Amino acid sequence: MSGVRNTLNRSTSRMGSANRTSAVASSFVVADGGQCIGCKACELACFAVHGQASGIGASIGTVSVPVVPKVYVVRAGDTYVPVQCRHCENAPCAHACPVQAIRQEDGVVMIDEERCIGCTSCVLACPFGAIEVSPVYRAGHVITQSGLTHRANRTALPRTAASKCDLCAETENGQPACVEACPNHVLRLANGISDSPPEPRREVFFPRL
Repeated sequence: MSGVRNTLNRSTSRMGSANRTSAVASSFVVADGGQCIGCKACELACFAVHGQASGIGASIGTVSVPVVPKVYVVRAGDTYVPVQCRHCENAPCAHACPVQAIRQEDGVVMIDEERCIGCTSCVLACPFGAIEVSPVYRAGHVITQSGLTHRANRTALPRTAASKCDLCAETENGQPACVEACPNHVLRLANGISDSPPEPRREVFFPRL
């Protein structure tokens, strides 16, 4: 679980250099569901990368928090398929957010975890089921919500925030960890940038009747 992975006010360090920003613009990870074997190597790689950003250990014996990745492998019968954010051009999750915690930066839809109130509006709006709301961890410890306590024993309840794929924006190599970890090459980074300009629209004239 990444605690501070998607903070918008750290856009410069998060996105890296200008070249790095251009590399991820208008991109998203796609999966060939027919080839997925359900090993969940993508989930573990995702957790490892984002855990490091928030001070959470990712090797055996150091993980003290639930493994909550930003990509989820789902099963339908005998078929497995990884599900993650498509970074929609007109992102419905951003429109649904009541506190403007979701923004699109250089083609990448990002969640400001500090601003998120965990209301799940974005979860309901996402057409791909790519967003989950889960407790926030920092340096291996859960963050509690100020003023929110359990009714029975008055213990503090955890603070929750929305989480989804950010194309490993905090890494430096420009390749999402899930793509590199997949042993069956099911995942690939699809670039939505067109190398050639679109063809001009042709006008069609209809004769008057």
